[in-house]
Amino acid sequence: MEIKELSPCIADPKKLRVIGRVDGNFPAVMPYLTRLIPNASYNEKRGWISFKKGQRIITIHEDGFVAMTQIKDEDEAKRILNEIEQKAKEAWMRKAEIDLSKPLEKTVVSPFDVYNYLPKTNCGMCGEQTCMAFAVKLLNGEVDIKACKPLFENEKYTGLRETLIGMLVAAGYDLEL
Repeated sequence: MEIKELSPCIADPKKLRVIGRVDGNFPAVMPYLTRLIPNASYNEKRGWISFKKGQRIITIHEDGFVAMTQIKDEDEAKRILNEIEQKAKEAWMRKAEIDLSKPLEKTVVSPFDVYNYLPKTNCGMCGEQTCMAFAVKLLNGEVDIKACKPLFENEKYTGLRETLIGMLVAAGYDLEL
């Protein structure tokens, strides 16, 4: 386990964005590990597991790299990396008793959750009258996230965009970015 990169979190500059690496046979353990992490989303095609832990969004890649947002300090990052490593070992040891045939439960994301990470300008550039209407249609798959022009074109919304994308991905939404 090691920290590869520490940088200010875009969503909250007082916190850190961390890239770390953990040891383990992640390509083989991913399906089992997903079942042991509450509200985890597994994208088998792209090779990652994503989940929320409090306000943090954590993504485990099958090469062992782990991306984390909203991390308090380096000690917290190391603790989380160690937890992931231990959980992966547990998943591998318990693989015979883990039923992969059951579908994963999806994390529920409400329109209010999405709205909290939109610019809230009601500019209409997305084709909707309000940001709340956009949030509802985004969750229903009726609009693409990139339709929110301010979110993608204005640098001041970079943190909101990254957090929103992470939240939606963690909840199992497949976004085309």
